This record gives sequence, C-alpha cells and structure tokens, in this order.
Amino acid sequence: MIKAGYLLSYDYSYIFTSINQIYDEVDKIVISYDSDNKTWAGNDVFIPESFFTDLKKIDIHNKIIFYKDSFYIAGMKPMELETRQRNMMAEKLGLDGWHMQIDSDEYAYDFKKLASFLRKNNFLLKKAEKYPINFQVNFVTLFKSNDNGFFVVAPFKEKCMLITNYPKYEYARNTNKGQTLPLDYYLIHQSWARDEKEIVKKINNWGHKNDFDTNKFLDLWKNLDANNYSEFQNFHPIYDSLWKELSFFPSKNIDDFITLFSEKYPQEKIKHPLKFKKRIKLYLKSLF
Repeated sequence: MIKAGYLLSYDYSYIFTSINQIYDEVDKIVISYDSDNKTWAGNDVFIPESFFTDLKKIDIHNKIIFYKDSFYIAGMKPMELETRQRNMMAEKLGLDGWHMQIDSDEYAYDFKKLASFLRKNNFLLKKAEKYPINFQVNFVTLFKSNDNGFFVVAPFKEKCMLITNYPKYEYARNTNKGQTLPLDYYLIHQSWARDEKEIVKKINNWGHKNDFDTNKFLDLWKNLDANNYSEFQNFHPIYDSLWKELSFFPSKNIDDFITLFSEKYPQEKIKHPLKFKKRIKLYLKSLF
C-alpha cells in the first residue's frame, strides 16, 4: 500500500491542490489536526467546517481519514511537536506499506510515475524494521509570486525527505535509520509564495519557528521584486548555499504553474538508486 499523511494547520486551503495530484494513486490518506485548534506554537487556528465538507466531496473512493488529537503541548518546542505529530499520524496510518508524509503546500505532479516505482519495489517492505529505506526527492521551491508568475529557487537541488518504509520519525520527516536514497523526481513546494499575512502566520507557527531570525528574513522577502530578484544568491535562511539563486517562471496562478512546469520539466521514469546486486540481495532476503 501507498499511504499519505498530511498535517493540517494554518495553510489548510492548499491541501486541495496537493491531494488532487496524488489521490488516484494512493491507497489511504490521513489528515491530522489539533483537537483544541492550536498550532505547534500554541496559537489559535480556525479551520471552517465547510473545509471538511469540501474535502469529503472530492473523496469519491473514501480514502481520507480525519484524525483529530491533542498535538499541542505547552512547554515543548515546535519541531518536537511536529515530529511527535508525524509519529502519531504514522501509527494512525498503520506502520506497514510505503509512507509518504506530504505537506499541504507540496504538489507531487505526475505522481503515477513515483507510485509505479514504489509498487515495483514492494519487496523492500517485507523486512522494513531490519532494512529501513528512505527516499528523497528534489524540491522546486516557490519563493514569491506577482501578477505575472513565480520566483523559483534554482537549480532544483534541494532535497526533501518524502517516503519511507520505516515510519518512525526522529526529526520532522527524517527517521535517521537505514539508507537514505535520492530519487530523480520533482516536488513543487509553494513554500513562501503566499501573501504577506499568510507568511507571517507561517513563520510564527511552523516547526522552524526558532531556527533563524524570521523577522529579518521576512524583511528580505518583502523587498524582493522583479527588478532585484537576480541579486538574491545563496540566501537560504539556515543553509546559505542551499538556495543559489532565483529564476522567474511566468504563469497565471498555481494550477497554471503546475501545468506549465510539468510540460517544461516532465517527470522522468525513475531509476532505482540502489545498485542491481544490492537490490537482488534485499529481494532474496525478503523471501525468507
């Protein structure tokens, strides 16, 4: 099985775009959210009932499970709470199968190729506790938008931990167990490409709230425009060189961006990152 887990909070509205990319190819989706309407920072978050009604309308195969629990605990750091919620959600999904923890603003276009790769390698699920496997993909990070399109971090080399056969997380989506392997697959991340009010909510409530000077970085973001974006180099807030530069991709909105980007950068057939001899060895071990 291929299972997907979402952490629902202040950016809940983005999830429709995300789910539409993967719905047909996953077997089970769990959407988790705080029973006391709190973020990891302890701030209030309001998710309208109409949101859940609209989600149920698109769940034509009854794949979605809503999971409400106490995910905020006073005195714990936001990242500790994020990791805790991811583990609780993994248990709700059931620890078997391929686990993909994906955020509401992440869009896995042409997901059929990735799903096909995972199903062809189901033998890696047989002894996951003994042979943990984690797959990274390439982020396509959208940093800001204007009326004409999106400013996109380039090149698309930033890694995102996305899939594992051993869903016991130690730091956010990282299990820190077994092998971590890169896949040649693009994951669009809307990230900072939001209006200013949403950005303020993001930096005050996400897991990285205490990892860098968010107000200083917000000022940098505010000053970005079509005239100066080429001056932004090595500007990642934590790991400078991770974001080397910005490019501009013309599009009308996020749906248009996904369509046009997928045409320019189609997902290729995924090559297995494990060497053939290693795959055979693991396959044979899975039989006994």
